[in-house]
Amino acid sequence: MLVLNKNRYLKLRGTLFIKGALFSLLGFFIGRVKQRIVFNSEFNTEFNHNSKYLFLHFIKNHPEFDVRFVINNLELKEQLNQEVGPYFIDTYSLKNRFYILKAKTWVTSSLETPIGGFLQNYNRFVFHLGHGAPLKRIGRAEKYLNWKKALYYRLIKSNFSYFFSTSEAFSETWRACLNLKKEQVVIAGQARNEALFSGYVHYNDVMQLAKGKRHVLYAPTWRPFDDTAIFPFLDFDADRLGQFLQQNNCILHLRVHPNFESGISDKVKGIKNLTILSRSCITDINEILGQFDLLITDYSSIYVDYLLTQKPMLFLPYDYSIYKNKIGFTIPYQQATPGPKPKTQKQFLQEVECLLNDDKYYAQERKDANNWLNVVQNQQAQQNAELIFQLLKS
Repeated sequence: MLVLNKNRYLKLRGTLFIKGALFSLLGFFIGRVKQRIVFNSEFNTEFNHNSKYLFLHFIKNHPEFDVRFVINNLELKEQLNQEVGPYFIDTYSLKNRFYILKAKTWVTSSLETPIGGFLQNYNRFVFHLGHGAPLKRIGRAEKYLNWKKALYYRLIKSNFSYFFSTSEAFSETWRACLNLKKEQVVIAGQARNEALFSGYVHYNDVMQLAKGKRHVLYAPTWRPFDDTAIFPFLDFDADRLGQFLQQNNCILHLRVHPNFESGISDKVKGIKNLTILSRSCITDINEILGQFDLLITDYSSIYVDYLLTQKPMLFLPYDYSIYKNKIGFTIPYQQATPGPKPKTQKQFLQEVECLLNDDKYYAQERKDANNWLNVVQNQQAQQNAELIFQLLKS
């Protein structure tokens, strides 16, 4: 079994917290610049998730704001400053840290803020956009929460002003994450989902899937308790699957957690018309998510984003009972997943064929799920911006 160090991320977050603690105190004595907004994402090293797309929206549509994005990966920072513009800064210098502390507004997609520490929402608005619907239990609501995590979540609670939630169905989950007040969780779209539709203009060249083919994305979730079974069928036949893909003009793109790409078997890699969609090939899957004709997953919240396209989806919850017991769901899984759940390869191929050839198959279920889980269904970045403006005035 390939093991992902579950404490690795906690250690990284703890390091950011400790390094930022002194500046948390200094922040009490520093004035705020109202028109300055500082964005960041995972561990201050990534340019991704909702922060990325809302940041790009502000650059294009709200020049009245002075915006910056924190990137402590210096190579990536330099690349982005060349490709996007001189908007990216690191936190290595005192000058940059004070620049960030002076911002009246911070926007993040993760539990890491532009500068770590505590009480960062003092005289400042800190918005947590999230990086996906919380289909699984998170934060202080996690099962088997150890004391280190519990302490960390308690300490950072004071860093945030508001959490964005795509639906009231997930709002209680966000509240339980850090034991937030009811009014701290507000309904909003996810800025990244504008990239699902063809009219969205990216700042860079985005990979285009081959025309004239049917493209299927298979994106299973990693499991902390076991390896993820790819094509979890007792009657799995790699040759038969390859023949099916060829006969139906399909290319199946497999996207697994980057830590487990090396664990994909040669048998799977050898399937005809199957490609491995690695992180080195496409860093941000949301950039191309809307190009796929069908989504296959198990427990990944990527399907909540994909619901906005109203395209078909299929689910493979082969270890549902174990996953529910060890991880836990925040909404009724069976009710919230609008697609077939085959248990054999024979059923799997039949369902894929139906989904690709019959637009009405599970169409009503997808519509109902979308209305339930995605309250805001268009112009999501602008809706985020307008909501932030409204809350800044409150």
